[in-house]
Order: sequence, then structure tokens, then C-alpha cells
Amino acid sequence: MPSPKLTDDQLRELFLKASRVPEWEEWRKKYGAFLQRIANLSTSELAAPARQEELWRARDITPVGPGEAVNVDGAYADRQVVHALVSLKTRTWSTDPRERANQVQAEFDRILELVHPRLSKSRPQARLGRAFAALLPGELHCVFNFTAEKNVATLLDLNPDAGRMGRHVLARARLRDALGPERSLADHVQRSTFCWWLHEQYATLAAGGGVTNTNVRLPEAFETAPLVLWPGPKQFRGLAAIKGLSAFFRDIVKNSLAGAEPKELVQMLRADPTYSALAEKTLRGIVSNAKSCGLIELKDGVLVPTEKGTELLESAEPDALSELLLVRVFPMAHLLRILSASPLPSAEVISRVRKLYSGWTADQAASFAVAWLRDLRLVDRDLNGLLYLTASGELWHKRLPDELPLPIPSVPAQEEELESPVTTPAPVAANAPQWPDLEQLLTAFESDASTAALVVDRPQLAALHLAWHCNEQKRFVLLSGLSGTGKTKVVKSYAELYCKHLKLDPRDHMALVPVSPDWSDPAGLLGYYNPLHEDPTYQSEAATRLLIAASRDPSRPYFLLLDEMNLARVERYFAPLLSAMESGEDLVLHANDEDVNGVPPRLRWPRNLFIAGTVNMDETTYPFSDKVLDRAFTLEFWEVNLPDFFKRQTKRNEEAEQVLLTLNELLRPIRRHFGYRTAGEVLAFVGTSVSGVSPSALLDQALFSKVLPRLRGERSAALETALGKALQLCQERGLTRCSAKLLGMKTMLEELGIVKFWA
Repeated sequence: MPSPKLTDDQLRELFLKASRVPEWEEWRKKYGAFLQRIANLSTSELAAPARQEELWRARDITPVGPGEAVNVDGAYADRQVVHALVSLKTRTWSTDPRERANQVQAEFDRILELVHPRLSKSRPQARLGRAFAALLPGELHCVFNFTAEKNVATLLDLNPDAGRMGRHVLARARLRDALGPERSLADHVQRSTFCWWLHEQYATLAAGGGVTNTNVRLPEAFETAPLVLWPGPKQFRGLAAIKGLSAFFRDIVKNSLAGAEPKELVQMLRADPTYSALAEKTLRGIVSNAKSCGLIELKDGVLVPTEKGTELLESAEPDALSELLLVRVFPMAHLLRILSASPLPSAEVISRVRKLYSGWTADQAASFAVAWLRDLRLVDRDLNGLLYLTASGELWHKRLPDELPLPIPSVPAQEEELESPVTTPAPVAANAPQWPDLEQLLTAFESDASTAALVVDRPQLAALHLAWHCNEQKRFVLLSGLSGTGKTKVVKSYAELYCKHLKLDPRDHMALVPVSPDWSDPAGLLGYYNPLHEDPTYQSEAATRLLIAASRDPSRPYFLLLDEMNLARVERYFAPLLSAMESGEDLVLHANDEDVNGVPPRLRWPRNLFIAGTVNMDETTYPFSDKVLDRAFTLEFWEVNLPDFFKRQTKRNEEAEQVLLTLNELLRPIRRHFGYRTAGEVLAFVGTSVSGVSPSALLDQALFSKVLPRLRGERSAALETALGKALQLCQERGLTRCSAKLLGMKTMLEELGIVKFWA
């Protein structure tokens, strides 16, 4: 993803947008009131332990996630710490932003050393930073989450070497240059919360897209968002407790900072006296663990830190690793759930874990999990030797889903399929049919029974065919546009008819893969090497098997269809394929020297692989970076031919069809019109016979449920016109429920400058 640098003009425009988030008014009000209380305190009043505690617990400014669990009670009455904090209010700082940033960072570091380790086992960076934000409201903002801070610094083009608090000072100075000086505490609050707004819009801004104020989360929602755990069969079953635990993972990340080939990284670790006694095979396995856990990743043949790996290294706290292990490793989340009710002896905890997974015949793996959670400070022992959740463990436990996934007790089916090497298919016969041309496919679409109900025009099919055949190195298309226009159905039907022409079974030559929002690396798509079994295995996925087959059968076509491709960040989970299709070099699947379960370490990039990704652009999806767009042909599906769609229906309803046609045309200028799926579901709903309910009432309810929720946006002439005309149509047709809702939405738009159905 690009690293955008916002201009002053862009910042001024975005600041106006950010100021119009009605859901944030309560937060800003509490934030401002807290700053005012602190500002009104005299030096002696601020030095009182109760006021110091209030300063350290300043949740009205922002919650700081796991940082809230760091115990700093001893700092409230410590003379050195209290004096240092109180002095911040009266200290004279340099007028030069860079020098001032250095001064604030140095004072932050000095106070942090006063607190840790003397008064706190952990380094309370987030809580101390928040206290600084209360005492220096003109110098800091409210963003203390590591990733969010990094996003803000990137957008504002701040010096990465300035330190975390130094970057806060530079951020506020940058905004002051663009927006002018602040005149009140309310201005400081607006500038501070604007930084959080920038973080929330980072993905869109980085991809050069237009931002909206819909579904912009508050910090509370961000910090407490439920964790999305990997499915049970995909989770690692245990994680070996190598000496040093998280410290070892930090060393792996540290040694990969400049980029290192897998073998080179292993040798660098072996040169460290701490790990020199470990066998090379063991070190390779642990490096693979670090990669599978999401701390390092392979880019252009070398291992480099991921964002989470950088966070683990720079924050000196285990939160980044805690999240990764809870999401990816069994039974970490289950252990928190087991201990959430009451403290338990180790033997009881291990016994309960083994009941969850019968595949473990020894206590060692469960004991390793306990050791990891203690190292991450999520679990500890009391004076009686019982295991219990720490305050940090309780916070992470609250973010777990109600249902925790369980591993299956035996080897997953996909691993068994690849237990023996995949054999190369027999050579294609000399008289085998040629791949179909465009005219043959167009004819098939028009005559085949499977596509009789599919509304798609010849130019769209021609564009798809040409995009897939003009460059055999990069057969990659993106189908964007309106949800429900049949994008997935089009590419799936194309692949099936292509295979039928060649007398191939589509099930063997096509994989339809729904993209999951939790994919943050290639493991969800390509699977992963799992060295944690007694015999290391490769947990393969449908895409893995298709790629292997395509690479070993270059004379036949294979189709990889990714549904809702941008529900996750494409640049992260699709990176190996993007690199291989561009460079023509091998696609690396794992770092083992030999095949694992029939999965080779690398594959020659298959030129017979057709890749399609369907795309919907809304607040639940991520925009595409130029890195992706440069490698793909993008086809748009915004046009909807409802008359043709209605002709293909076995049961017609002229009144409902006319309303749908008219409403769709009214909503087209603001791109809130709908596709065939919505139209079909409305017709199905209206076509249901319900005693005592008129067809008009059914249509009213159907449009209310399926069309009106699509209406949202900021005030514009086009949106106001569309709402007004839709309201008029519904009133003329006697659609009372829709009329009442549209009238309320029209009023909301006039009063707040923004409208959405869910309000």
C-alpha cells in the first residue's frame, strides 16, 4: 500500500469532514470537560494522589486497550513521579517544533524510567502518554495505539526517528501549520480527535479513495473490538516453549529488520550464544513459527518484519504477540476462558485442555500454552500456586467471541489429500480440443441452459475474455461495481463453459474461494507450513491445491475465483501471487527444503492460471492500492438491465416491476441503485401469498427492507434530489412505511448534513 502524504489543502478539506461526525460529539464533550478540570487545578491540587490517579486513568480522553491493565498505583503518591508530571504544566518548551518534540520525548522517557521497573512491572507507555495529553493538550493528540499512531505519522509525513511522543508534537505542529493556531480547549479537542479520524480513514486515503463519515469507529470500539479467531482446523495446535519465549521472537524480528533470507536468518541466530546450542532444524522450525504467527513475512525472497512484528519490537510490551497467539494458536483463547471463572491448579487446567482436544496424548503441549500465557503476562500464579487471569488477561478475555473454535482430533482432510506427491497428469493428446475463442464462448453463454437466467451483455463478456488472454503472464481481472449484479456468477459460468468446451470437469479446474475479513497474511489463501506436529505438515487450502495442479499441468486452464476479494487487505494476503505474476519468478509456499505433504517449497508461476476477484466498494471493504491495480484489468458492473431481467422471470408482477424500475433510475445518479439480486428478492417477497396482507403492503415492506437500507451519505444536491424524488414516488404509490422512513431520512440530512438508514 502506498504511503500517502497529505497536503495542507487536503488536511483542511478533511478536517471539515471530520468535524461532522455526530456520533463523536459525546466523546468530544467529555474530552473537553476533562481537559478543563485538569487546567483548573492548582499545582498543589494536581499533586494530590486522587488527582494523580485521575490523570493516569484519563479514559475520557481515550481508552488504551491492554495498556489499561498496567498497574501504576505506586506512582500516584511517588514524590519524583508526581513532581515530574506536575512540572509539565509550567515548563517552558522550545518554540521550534523539532526541538520541542525532542524535549517532550526526553521528558517522557525520563518519567517512564522513574515508573518502570521501580513502580510497575510493565512500561506504561500508553497510560503515561495519555497523561501527557491531559497536561499538554496543545502538544499531543489522543492516538496511542501503535498501528494507529503509525498511520497518523505516515499521513502527516512525520519524522519516524522522533519517538512516539515526539511524533505527537510534530503532528500537532503540522496541523497548526495547515489549520492555523488553536484558540480554545475545544479547538485542541477537535485537532486531537481529527488525528483518530485520520487513522480510521487510513486505508481509504492510502489508496487514494474518497472518504466518508459512515461507520467511523470511536477509540472504545476499536480497542474492544472482538477478536476474529482462526477456524479450529487452521489454528496451530500448541506452540513449543523455547527458552526465552517472546524474547526469542523479538530476536528473530530484530535480526530480520534489514531483510534476511531464511537460511541467513537461521545462521544469524546460531551465531548468538543464547541460541547456539539449538539444532539448525529446530531454529528453522521456530523461524517458520514466527512467520506463521504473523511477526515476519517473506518479501522478494527475504524475511522482513510485519507491522505486528515491528510493534512487538518497538513497544517492548507483549500485546502484539498476545493478539496473534490468541487468534492463531490453540488453546490460548480456551485457557483464558477456563480461568475466567476462578483460579485453578495447573493440573486441572491442563486436564480441561486435554478434554478439548483428544489429539494430545501428553501434557507437554498444554503446559507450553500455560508457559506462553504467563510470559505474555495474561496468566500468573497466586500465593497458593493457583493459575489466575491477570488484569491484562481479563481485558483480552472480554474480546473473545462467545464460541471458541476447536481443532479436529485427526489430520484435516486436505492434508491427507496431499500426503502423497501430486502426480503430473498424462500428456495432452495431439488431437485435444483447442482452448475456446471469444465467439465460441459467447455462443455458449447464449445457448447453455445453465446461463439462461443470467443477464450479461456481449461487450462485458468480450472484455472479460480479452483481459484474461492478452497477457498470459498476468491473467488477472477485477470485477467491480454494484452488489448483486452477478459478478461472481459471470466468472463462474465463464470458467464452467470454458472447461465444458475442453471436456474437463470444472470441479477439478476451478476453485471459488470466499475471502475472509480476518485474512491479514497469505495463510488464509495459500495455507501454511506447520512445524508443530511431531512430523511437520503443510495445512493446505483449495487455492494451494489448484496452484499445484495448474503448475504441473500447464496445457490445461485453471480458474481461481476470489469472492469479495477486498473484504481483507489484498496487499497482505495476496502479496506472494502479486509478486510472482509480475516477476515470473517462483511462488514460494514454505521455507522447508523438501516437499511437505506433497506441497513443494516453491512453484513455477502457472501461465495457465486465470484469476478473478469480485469487488464491492463500501464501508466494509478495503480500497485497492496501485500495486494491485497495475497487475489487473478492472471491469465495472454498474449497469443493470432490469427490463431484460424481468423478461426472464417465470412469474411477472407489473406493478412491482414498474416501481423497481423507477426507483432504480432515481437512485442511479448517487450510485445507490441496486442489482438483480435485490430486484429478484423483492419480487419473490411480493409474490408470496399472505392472508390479509395486500400486494401493496408487501411491496412497501420489501422496498423498506431491501432498498432503503442502501441510502446513506453526506449532504449533496444529488442526494437531496434522490431522496426527494424517492419520497414522492412512495407517496404516490401509497407505500406508507417507505414514505415515513424517507421523510425522516430527509429531515436527518437537512439537520445533520449526513443520512443513513440505521439511525
